Amino acid sequence: MTAHTATTFARHLGRLLCLHLALAMVCTAAFTVRGGHSHRTALYALWAALPLTGVAWALARAAEKRESRRERDASTADPTDWTSAA
Repeated sequence: MTAHTATTFARHLGRLLCLHLALAMVCTAAFTVRGGHSHRTALYALWAALPLTGVAWALARAAEKRESRRERDASTADPTDWTSAA
């Protein structure tokens, strides 16, 4: 995996996390206003799955940082490529 791929993957999972949270909040608001009890289990499942989405995003972000660090270290490993400071 390259740093670009890791960044893209982390971005997509971040968007998914935001959408998941927004959906959970909208469904909760609709459930509260409507007062029905027909979709209670689905609502609980939606909120219960939210930490899984958060963990997936956190792992993707950690992989992104690791790949970025690995590419940066590989690009500065050869001292013949360095420019002089003066």
